[in-house]
Amino acid sequence: MKLVDDIIANLLNYAFDHNIGYELTHFLDPHTPSLADTKRRKIIINMGYYRPRQIPLQIGHEITHVLNGDRSYHQWIGFESIHSDPRIELAADRGGIRLLLPYYFEGKELEQINVQEFMDCFDIPQHLFETAVDEIYMYEKSN
Repeated sequence: MKLVDDIIANLLNYAFDHNIGYELTHFLDPHTPSLADTKRRKIIINMGYYRPRQIPLQIGHEITHVLNGDRSYHQWIGFESIHSDPRIELAADRGGIRLLLPYYFEGKELEQINVQEFMDCFDIPQHLFETAVDEIYMYEKSN
């Protein structure tokens, strides 16, 4: 698997290729989640987040909000925000997981794939276990 910095760079290139602007910042509180402004097609990533292994998931999550054209009750949609529709958040989580799977699968044989290991690599919250299982299954079927 690639280094986290390489994965972050690749995800940001993916955002750029899909006309999504981004701002990386260390000036937010460590507990402030990353954000998406879907109307302006921009994401803000808290690079000082207190769970640094989760930053690639947050990037993928916010990219998915923009690609899906999601809307919130206010301008910004936050990662796991209480102000967003849970269905929208789950779809963004699913998209974030989907974007991370190629990095986890890289160089692995099918019998080496482990859902919990994948989740641990990217500090994916446990409530997304079934979502991760589903996405891994779909990824395996398509490759």
